[in-house]
Amino acid sequence: MRWLKVGCGLAVLVVVVTAGFGQQVGPKALDRSFQRPGARALGMGGAYLLATDDATAVAWNPAALVNVKRFTLPIEVSGRVNFNILDVRDLKDDLEKISDEIPSQISTLDDAQRIAGAIRSAFNRVRDFSQRNPTLSGSLSHVVGLSFGNYGLAISNGSFFEVQTYTGQEDPINLGINYTPPDTLHAVGGAISLTSVGIAHARSLPMGLTLGVTVRGVRADFLGFRVGVSLTDANNDLIPDDADKNNDGIIDTDIVAGTLFNRVDNSRFTLDIGAIWEPPVQPPMLKVRYAAVVRNALPVKFSLPVSYNPGSTPGLPLPPNFDFRLNPEIDLGVLAEWKERTNLVFELHNVTSSNGGDMTLHAGVEHWLMGNVFAVRVGYDDDKPVFGLGINLKVLRIDLAAGFKPKERAAVGISLRF
Repeated sequence: MRWLKVGCGLAVLVVVVTAGFGQQVGPKALDRSFQRPGARALGMGGAYLLATDDATAVAWNPAALVNVKRFTLPIEVSGRVNFNILDVRDLKDDLEKISDEIPSQISTLDDAQRIAGAIRSAFNRVRDFSQRNPTLSGSLSHVVGLSFGNYGLAISNGSFFEVQTYTGQEDPINLGINYTPPDTLHAVGGAISLTSVGIAHARSLPMGLTLGVTVRGVRADFLGFRVGVSLTDANNDLIPDDADKNNDGIIDTDIVAGTLFNRVDNSRFTLDIGAIWEPPVQPPMLKVRYAAVVRNALPVKFSLPVSYNPGSTPGLPLPPNFDFRLNPEIDLGVLAEWKERTNLVFELHNVTSSNGGDMTLHAGVEHWLMGNVFAVRVGYDDDKPVFGLGINLKVLRIDLAAGFKPKERAAVGISLRF
């Protein structure tokens, strides 16, 4: 069972690094929608279709390149998780304990008894953790770009992971092995990474309308795993029941089984189209703008074969492939700017609920102080309140943002301007 050491390592990586992952493994079960990079963006609740004023517009809304007045070079990183990262450290130690105690093969009942005794305490802690946190998910996104006039170039990445665990069930993830409850633990997880290289251009049109287009080359990477463990010992002989179901002294079922799916990738091209409309007639001291973005305006299909580590448990059912599509997503937003110092934003992202994601709501306020040198931001990012700070030193802007629980949501960014 050499695969398990790799599988547990993958679990640890995924945990420390959607919707409806359910009992399946594959990109279709993960959130493949836009992951909203940027610290200034997070501070404003993830509402950034109109406020972006540097090369991040290539990823957010190409029409917003008209806001860029100088050459810019931004670097932004943000992350979101639904759990306390510090709580995962003990889980990591227990997973490593389990993986260290399992040999490449269990051939005798004495082996099964020894291994079950060695990992039971760690197994119990992992089981208790999974009962408290049955679903672990999160995303990591970053963007690096250059802008010059109404043109922009950006490299962006959005990665999403989800791990679901099940306790006390026979075969919830379709391993094809009916383990004996109650001391059973199953886990299924995966991570998808979408890396884009985009070139964008924006053009102003009459009546306050601006259009922008981003041509993107997209590479999709996916990896995943599924694992089941059973330590049920109904007759208290210290040997898991599933090791010898017939009670004939012969190993019948591995007490640990699963599949580690290797990383697979594929690349395609698509388009993003953005629009900004600023009504010619505006209220006093207030400037209102509206935005709409269609991501993946050209739907694309990624063909990903199934590839698994040869050390995986043989004979388990496998999916035919990991193919998936990126379908159009539509984002809508409005921004009200008061006296060129305060921005109020409200946006709806993925109103089409495409690509495994749901429609999300984002709202925020940004206020500049001391001659637009310091910024204070507060917002609501889909399901969490957030806040942010910014400092503008003319050639350098530094932005920080976090949720009220920074261990679950945080971002940092710098933007050079010349």
